[in-house]
Amino acid sequence: MGKKTIFFILAIILAGNLYVYPVRAQAGEILTSVQYTFGEEITFRGEIPAGVSVESATLFFVAEGELQTRTGAATWDNRGQLLYSADLTQSPMRAFSTVVYWFEVTESGGRVLKSERGSFYYEDNRFEWRTRQSKDFRVHWYEGDTAFAQSLLDVAELGLTNIQAVLPLNLSSSVDIYAYATAQEMRATLQNLGKNWVGAHTDPDLGVMVVSLPRGPEQRLEMERQIPHELMHLMLYQWLAVGYGSIPAWLNEGLASIAELYPNPDYLILLNKALDDDSMLPIVSLCDTFPRDASGAFLAYADGMSCERGVQTALGSTLTQLERQWRREAFREDVLLKALRNLSPWLIILVLALIVPLGLTLAGTRRKSKDGRDT
Repeated sequence: MGKKTIFFILAIILAGNLYVYPVRAQAGEILTSVQYTFGEEITFRGEIPAGVSVESATLFFVAEGELQTRTGAATWDNRGQLLYSADLTQSPMRAFSTVVYWFEVTESGGRVLKSERGSFYYEDNRFEWRTRQSKDFRVHWYEGDTAFAQSLLDVAELGLTNIQAVLPLNLSSSVDIYAYATAQEMRATLQNLGKNWVGAHTDPDLGVMVVSLPRGPEQRLEMERQIPHELMHLMLYQWLAVGYGSIPAWLNEGLASIAELYPNPDYLILLNKALDDDSMLPIVSLCDTFPRDASGAFLAYADGMSCERGVQTALGSTLTQLERQWRREAFREDVLLKALRNLSPWLIILVLALIVPLGLTLAGTRRKSKDGRDT
């Protein structure tokens, strides 16, 4: 290679470097970084270019699926270091979402500098996750061996097959499954939802489900219940998109329950007890949402939920008619006999109310007749 060629190459490199650095300085690039402690705090940092006189600084950030961008006043020091800390105990953020953030700095002269938009995945970093994947699923776990992880994948595939036997659904994107060793550890990911009783949960728009699978003889059965259940929610979302929110809760949860490879045996026990106690939730009163308390929600899962108008339009029968038919076929309930049994205390009172005066009247009549004969 000749000297001219070498000189030419060096000239191109130097020209490129001279072009890059002034542009970065003129654009006022703010270098950023972030670190967080799950469920507690996120710390955002920025580095202001030299020579910038700061009047104010603001941090903007928004989690995936949130409709409102969060903001806060950032601090800075004489070295040009920006800092903002977000308290997640006061304002929780949805786990396993992608968070986008950026700084905006106003100089003394009024010019505004903006950093490039950064992003990070808000994963539960309390644990050291291991990952195993198949074509459609990625499972993440921190307790157990690879055989456990493979069981998660196997059940997910079985759940997918079971769902496709019910509805013609396909996965449009891969699914992340996070397996927690205890329900308590899993529920920390739901701190912004107020659901402190569930054993599993899915955020269908994120393509993520979380399940709780403690060690023990019930672990495989819980896999076969939780994973297909949550997978049905996710696949319905992928199928219906914005229409997902309009699915009646009874249908959404009913389909999810049907998808379970191992249905919860407590459902039937609870239903029979509610039937005996006459505490069955009237389906018409549960048209839109499940109760928020654990006991009411559990019974709602067993009962199912509906919307009167939608049922009548789709099936040509009122919800009350369908509920009576369900009770009759599922529990061999005789509605008329039950109604009479429920009314029996009042019927007894009614009979007594009629018999006593009638008895007194008859007694008086007999007395008069006897007195007449004696005379």
